[in-house]
Amino acid sequence: MPDTTPPIGTASGIQLLLHTVLCVIGMVLLTSFGVTMLAKHFGIALVSAGEPLATVGERMQLRLLLLINNLGTWGIPALLALLLTYGRRWSDAAGFVRPRHPGMIGNAILVFLFGIPLVALAAYFNLQLDLPDWMVRSEAEGNALLASVLRIESISELAVALLTVAVVPAFAEELMFRGLLQGRLLRSMMSGTAAIWVAAIIFSAIHLEFAGFFPRLLLGVLLGYSYRWTGSLWVPVILHLLFNGLQVITTYQAGTFVPDTEMDTPFATLALAGILSLVVVLYLGMRSERKVSAG
Repeated sequence: MPDTTPPIGTASGIQLLLHTVLCVIGMVLLTSFGVTMLAKHFGIALVSAGEPLATVGERMQLRLLLLINNLGTWGIPALLALLLTYGRRWSDAAGFVRPRHPGMIGNAILVFLFGIPLVALAAYFNLQLDLPDWMVRSEAEGNALLASVLRIESISELAVALLTVAVVPAFAEELMFRGLLQGRLLRSMMSGTAAIWVAAIIFSAIHLEFAGFFPRLLLGVLLGYSYRWTGSLWVPVILHLLFNGLQVITTYQAGTFVPDTEMDTPFATLALAGILSLVVVLYLGMRSERKVSAG
């Protein structure tokens, strides 16, 4: 399988690795300190399994903290590492280019859409695992945090929630996990397929939401292949944005937040949809691999 990431200069993998490690460690420490200080100033508990925040002001402050955390933990470190390594060509190196295989955009979108039932089936099986108490507590805390973020009572709250949950994560996380890790750092050490899966594993594990590890892993793989097939990071960014954005809008319309740990779809329905999803994804995926290899 040919490398479909944009060719950029002669920067070494060691150089990029060093820049990535330094930027991630530095920015994570700085961001953690800043977010902790702001949380104390606002009087908001970032670790809580209690009721969602009651006032609009508190929820807006929480969204600001999460936005800063996402940018400072993923987006800015990835940007800095790419800038230090590739200079003015950082955006090309990240994959923010026109699709090298525009004819593959439709296939990438179809694989992602048809892959969602398979993701749902993976979520069901993930929930059947008997997780340790500390993982259960971590999941409850994460759900409580998300319940506050997605408690939306006005259009202005909806706009900020979309920015916090959909827009910023789509750019920051895709820049880090697909653009930097999959497309550059891991691709210099292993095959393209291995880079997709390793980046997706890191992407899922780093969220520390263990009841959703496997579905998030599959989402990362689907996003990774969309980047591989099209050669443009814009495709996974847009898919990520739409996926998260739809969840925000659905929650707003429903008027209540339902955590991923609460699934009420019958298993037979999930299994049938998941099997059909797997068949379609494998067929479209293999066809996409052949097309990109031939092109």
